[in-house]
Amino acid sequence: MGVSIKSAEAERKLRRVSRLLGKSLTATVIHMADKQLREIDAKKDLERRRKAIDDAVKRIKALPVLSTASEDEILGYNDKGFFD
Repeated sequence: MGVSIKSAEAERKLRRVSRLLGKSLTATVIHMADKQLREIDAKKDLERRRKAIDDAVKRIKALPVLSTASEDEILGYNDKGFFD
């Protein structure tokens, strides 16, 4: 199977990276593609997790308030800022 690089600049850069990594051109292409795919997958996963968190926050905010106690009272702080 073959790939044709029609850009002198792309070939020059690929050869330089290969030389610096001490890998063949094929191994360098695989290495760079794997790295790029990991970055893309990580970004998609981060976006998915952020959306899940945003959805959870929206659901929680939509819940009814069941207590009239202040946040400090709920946490157990007294009027001096210490736990009772």
